[in-house]
Amino acid sequence: MLDRMAPFHRPLHAFLVVCALLSSGSASATTIFQDRAFADTIVASSLHSPFDVASSALGRNDWTADMVGVNQWGPDIGVALGNQGFLTVGFTDNAFGSSGNADADVWIFEIGGLPEEMSVEISVDGASWLDVGIADRPSASFDYGVGIDIDPFFTVANGFDTSTRFNFLRVTDTGNNTYNGSKSGADIDAIAAIYPLSENVVVVPEPGSAVLIAFGLAWLSSRRT
Repeated sequence: MLDRMAPFHRPLHAFLVVCALLSSGSASATTIFQDRAFADTIVASSLHSPFDVASSALGRNDWTADMVGVNQWGPDIGVALGNQGFLTVGFTDNAFGSSGNADADVWIFEIGGLPEEMSVEISVDGASWLDVGIADRPSASFDYGVGIDIDPFFTVANGFDTSTRFNFLRVTDTGNNTYNGSKSGADIDAIAAIYPLSENVVVVPEPGSAVLIAFGLAWLSSRRT
């Protein structure tokens, strides 16, 4: 079923640290996403019930690795795409672009632990779409999502380059995943822009990242007490 919803903003956490492997280098860096980096509007969706509350994929990511077993995540945390279902989101207070290199430009917070495939498309106007390949996490242990590098898909024919800004992104289940449960297909927690860096994130290289990770974990712990 196709549905359209007005912009919806979830409560925003004050601080979030995500470790992201930037494909242009072998070392890891700490990426701190600003609030405005996250998708904030649902454009359209076709999702798997009961995990079909599209607005739960807006705003900051809030799935954690302990949301398993008796503490399973619910429809307020994320969505299940279902077999070949899709989710189209918009960025109204920002936009995303490309890095000009092999770095990830957009981050999709897929809920772990089973990695599942999604095709990804991006758009400037919500009408014409550019296919930017398959989002596929490398393993179940890599449970904080997957980055997408959009640069390889820019050509002279489509006219896109590092100055282009995109306001829409669509993820679609490929039909090659697991569909025998209520959380059928790829599961999405949130979607965030990385580039332009100055508008969306703060990237801290090693060794400073270790300090920020420790601070972030301490902050998250304080939120749970």
